Amino acid sequence: MKPIIQLDINALTFPDEPEPALKNIKLNINEGEFIAITGGAASGKSLLLHAITTAVPKFYPCNLEGSVTVADQDVSKIPLCQMADYLGYMMQEPQNQMVSRRVSDELAFGVANLNLDQEEIASRVNEIMDFLGIRAFSERTTDALSGGQAQKVVLGSVLALKTPILLLDQPTAELDPKTSAELYHYLGQLNRDKNVTTLVVMDKSGEVLKNAHRVLVMDAGTVKDFLPVADYQKKYGAGQNNRRFEPIKVDEKTNVIKLNGASHIYKGGITGCHPLTFELKKGDFAAVIGQNGSGKSTMIKIIEGLVKPGEGSVELFGTPATKKNIGELRRRIGFLFQNPDDQIFCSSVRDEISYVLKNKNLSEQQSEQKIQETLALIGLQGLEEIHPQRLSRGQRQLLALGSVVINDPELIIADEPTSGLNGPQSQVVMEKLAQLNRQGVTILLVTHNLAEARDFANRIVVMHKHQLVMEFEAAKMDDYLNDLVRLELLEGGDF
Repeated sequence: MKPIIQLDINALTFPDEPEPALKNIKLNINEGEFIAITGGAASGKSLLLHAITTAVPKFYPCNLEGSVTVADQDVSKIPLCQMADYLGYMMQEPQNQMVSRRVSDELAFGVANLNLDQEEIASRVNEIMDFLGIRAFSERTTDALSGGQAQKVVLGSVLALKTPILLLDQPTAELDPKTSAELYHYLGQLNRDKNVTTLVVMDKSGEVLKNAHRVLVMDAGTVKDFLPVADYQKKYGAGQNNRRFEPIKVDEKTNVIKLNGASHIYKGGITGCHPLTFELKKGDFAAVIGQNGSGKSTMIKIIEGLVKPGEGSVELFGTPATKKNIGELRRRIGFLFQNPDDQIFCSSVRDEISYVLKNKNLSEQQSEQKIQETLALIGLQGLEEIHPQRLSRGQRQLLALGSVVINDPELIIADEPTSGLNGPQSQVVMEKLAQLNRQGVTILLVTHNLAEARDFANRIVVMHKHQLVMEFEAAKMDDYLNDLVRLELLEGGDF
């Protein structure tokens, strides 16, 4: 088969960094191959895609020793804007890739720059909206989308280009299991029927391996293995479940959260959630699951006081939440965002971790002790002076967790804290949350990953069509698989 991507990278080094970020990479990707890319934190997965797109060194300044060839063209001689003729690329964080105000405009933006006629542009946009099931919010503003909805829109804008090469960085990280399975089936079909060369940085979904030909394993900026899928599964044991963590004993008499028929309607009459009645007890580790757009994000926004319930009420720590006291109640809550970059703003790891301590009456020795204890907890010791954007996505998520934990919250609300992370990285984050739970912190987890919900939570709450429809003990999830399939949270009862 003919190589369509050829990489011969001796070293790729950023300014002020003593070690290359990529090194000793020599490999060919054949036309029509479907390659899954995996590896640990900061292993170079996303950077490898950036090297193919020429974002490095053309956008992110660095020194590249070696060459990258796409479709027999030396990419160093192709203007960055013209790379869209060769490949479609999806970033790890979809919000960073949207440029239009309205969803339909975002889907049309790329193809409108290909000098196509209006009929062809409309045809491609309509086709992709129907496939991804996003026609219902085609006129919505892009800043009003949930994480999963944003990921669908960005992915749609890339697929609409119909390029011969697709580079996708964890394209289903924020999608529910059923939609993830459908998407990988579609990508596999594109690969088989249209001979579209596809490189996918793996998320936690095993569905990608059902369509891939080979798996590229990255480690410390170089290629550790490049194996057929069967050999990869045999060597690395892909698909094994996490071990179950036993939650602490719950204080059934003490409410941390109580929703009394709380609902919310967004501007334009868009339903956020129907009246919700829900209680979270002290010591709970509860997981909220549901399809994209089912109301999970609205539920936690109501709890946080970010949106006001149109009807009903909210109680936090046994106290009715009001406009006057919500600020004080929030100080007892740690919120972990879906995208860590939405809450990281300091110029070093130390500054980010210690920022909240500025408002506490602690001695220098006490502050330093808390900083070191937190760094040890999240595994970032020795990286105190590094700028957070030099960290991998997994490390930034751990940093965000550390900035929350150091404030000693009684409750942590974690919104998809492992989206964008691979299996081992996700395991680290979930184990940290489980450790905090064993120390007495109450956890409310919003997740699409049913295995994580089963293996770490003590109970599972299911949202469907903007309302709570089920609740059961996590350890008994197998008894509810048929219900989860019916609610389109599982494809075929397997996860």
